[in-house]
Amino acid sequence: MVQYLSSSSLLLSTLLFMVLQPYSTTAFVTYNVVNLGAKGDGRTDNTKAFLDAWAAACGSASLATIYVSPGRYLLGNAVFRGCNNHAINFRIDATLLAPSDYHVIGDAPNWLDFQDVNGLSIIGSVLDGQRIGLWACKRSGERCPNGATTLDTKSNNILVRGSTSLNSQMFHIVINGCDNVKLQGE
Repeated sequence: MVQYLSSSSLLLSTLLFMVLQPYSTTAFVTYNVVNLGAKGDGRTDNTKAFLDAWAAACGSASLATIYVSPGRYLLGNAVFRGCNNHAINFRIDATLLAPSDYHVIGDAPNWLDFQDVNGLSIIGSVLDGQRIGLWACKRSGERCPNGATTLDTKSNNILVRGSTSLNSQMFHIVINGCDNVKLQGE
């Protein structure tokens, strides 16, 4: 029995081949933030380890995964800028925590910020903006920072799957000036 591919199946297969073909002879590489100094104890500032993992993944010619093992990782304001690697997978099996002291982020517009990235998957995670102190300040009538958006992206070809955003200081997720962004549950 002869089976024929539909034109849409053939087109999809061709596109996948064209996208993945440059990586077919390239190995996968994983950068574990713990190996770069991160501690999932909920108290240690892990911003540098996460940015170091991002820089390493960006500098890789291979398909790259940044892995965050289970734990609670405190992060200050982190800006992840575009790079030459268009195949980065951010696998987060953990909770990421904004500082409970809202002055640490201050008036930064975003807590986790992906700018000019092309080709990123963010898989898993709980993102906890820890808004309680900031919102108490705002209710008191005191002069307070505006608060930060939990996750902001101005990028292309982005997949966010299985992530939960809690207690955002401002907006949970902002997608602005992007092409091909997909938000997906589990």
